[in-house]
Amino acid sequence: MSHRLGLVLPLAGMAIQVGLVGAAELPELAEGQMSLADELASGFYSRFNLMAYTLVQEAEESTINNDNAAEIPRYQWVLNPRADLNLSFRNWEFALKPRYNKTWESWKDGPRDGEHDESSDLYLNEGWVRYRPFDELTLSYGRENLQWGPSVILSLSNPFTRDNGRNNPRVEVPGLDYYRAIWIPNGTWALSAIANTSAGRSDSAVVTGQPTLAGSPLSAGDHFEKIYAVKLDYTGSSGYASIIHSYRESDQHQTGFFAGWNASDALLLYTEGNVKYEDKAGYQVGASYTLEIGPTVNVEYLRDNNGCDKSAIIDCYLSSQVDSRSVLYRKRYAMIQVTDNTSIRDLEYNIRYLRDLDDQSQRFTGILEYDLTNNIQAYFTGNIFTGGNDDEFGTLLRYSVFTGVSYTF
Repeated sequence: MSHRLGLVLPLAGMAIQVGLVGAAELPELAEGQMSLADELASGFYSRFNLMAYTLVQEAEESTINNDNAAEIPRYQWVLNPRADLNLSFRNWEFALKPRYNKTWESWKDGPRDGEHDESSDLYLNEGWVRYRPFDELTLSYGRENLQWGPSVILSLSNPFTRDNGRNNPRVEVPGLDYYRAIWIPNGTWALSAIANTSAGRSDSAVVTGQPTLAGSPLSAGDHFEKIYAVKLDYTGSSGYASIIHSYRESDQHQTGFFAGWNASDALLLYTEGNVKYEDKAGYQVGASYTLEIGPTVNVEYLRDNNGCDKSAIIDCYLSSQVDSRSVLYRKRYAMIQVTDNTSIRDLEYNIRYLRDLDDQSQRFTGILEYDLTNNIQAYFTGNIFTGGNDDEFGTLLRYSVFTGVSYTF
């Protein structure tokens, strides 16, 4: 635990800027200057979120999961307190996001039929220290969930993690450990240098309610590799664009990109993708249109030429064309989504349909969030998977239902 909570220390030795003033100015400064205690108090922010949720899911009988070989539990009950702590002090910023999971699980089929298990985990999902030597430059080290890009299905341009957390907003994407330097010379351009030095939380986190083998006896347990990247961002009056070049330790280069254009007040067109050197490219194209009555409709197409083209999904695993951290395994997908947070008071909903165009399997997702009070929120995420027993969405789960409540203060 001391290793996990020690993420804020590496930059503690950085020099702090010292301002020099003339002796004649000291009395005037003293009158208007805040005390150190007041300065620390004004820069401190805290947020506590107590979450409790239940997951009910049914494993699919298939070629890859015969008699629930993946040992998918039928029920989960989780108590998940979260704390977000942040301190801004002069040119410094410190953040800690410790988490605690208390989990109860129960199996109703497969090799663990009738078994129950209980576990607990105290961990740091995110935590960093940032220093700003001058206004245009920020240096940081710590554990973060770095997200970018406009796409809904996943983020092809992100070399660190493709999972953007949109399948279930209440399950946090694991943080990874980064060194970062960010230079923002003006409001149009930004340049970042990023080094991903450790797997962070991603080595031990298990995604629940998703059709993945991560954390199961069938997963391969991929070896972490350091990744170094340079990211250039442009923001204009009617659009934005970014390019990200990265290098993985296994001598693999990748150039990612994303861009969006506001064609009108209601219509946004966007794209995202990557090109892997000496390998294949992938891209996403999409559009978002906001109706006058409130809802926003997204349509999206994904083509990942590095995806698996085997006819049976089990052959993709056996040929090592997928790994346990992959979000999706095939090459071609289409999606339509409807979201709305204005039509019904206190209610936000998201309805999504995703189709694997290679094997025709499907995933239906519904996400609801309802504000019971200013501090209490109820939420629901449901998934239905359809397909044959050799298809991507027909091999692990038939359905999953995630329900819970959170109290924030």
